[in-house]
Amino acid sequence: MVAPIVFIGDSITELWGFHRAGTFEAYDLIPRGGSGQTARWITMRFRRDLEETGAQGVHLLCGVNDIGRNEGFFVPAEEIARTLAGMLDEARAMGVKAWIGSIMPAARIPWNPEVKDAPAMIAAVNAWLREHAHAHGATFIDYHAVLANESGALREEYGTDGLHLSPAGYAAIEPLMLSALGHVVPPAPALEPAAQPGGVAEPLFRGFVTAALLATAAILIFAFR
Repeated sequence: MVAPIVFIGDSITELWGFHRAGTFEAYDLIPRGGSGQTARWITMRFRRDLEETGAQGVHLLCGVNDIGRNEGFFVPAEEIARTLAGMLDEARAMGVKAWIGSIMPAARIPWNPEVKDAPAMIAAVNAWLREHAHAHGATFIDYHAVLANESGALREEYGTDGLHLSPAGYAAIEPLMLSALGHVVPPAPALEPAAQPGGVAEPLFRGFVTAALLATAAILIFAFR
């Protein structure tokens, strides 16, 4: 099993480590998220994060801040993909196993209404990663498929502002993440089956109702005597 694994990314990774700290501790995962950082900014610390943590694996998750134009200018999807590929190549050259997550679904960029084509750009980067991550030595993890609704937006129950994940959103993608990293995910506990018609519970219930009706009748008879 590869360990430790450093999670490098933006605020989505930062909040993942906060909301699911127990999971990160249990599986020897190290969160290194930087709020607001673009993929290009992350390249400037990528190697340092790997060296400082002594990571044997890296989980990379970023790119949405490039789409959001956090550096003040438009970045084409092709350039975002090249930047991500460069970090994957660097990890492979260092002998570090790599996983890369899809950009999370979003109908819009909450802090930049000027970005009108966020879903299309997210889809373009994710399609490239799905097709080419393996060629750069990485495993692609499709979180988008778990979190998106029919229109490609983040499902309301999984988000806080249409882009960032709620604790429920992180819990929803966690089994996929752990499975991709090679961990056996324990099944959810089974619920106790409800009593079926004709089972033991039904005659007991009928007996209770019959007794209650007889008692009520007795009270009424006594009252009118």
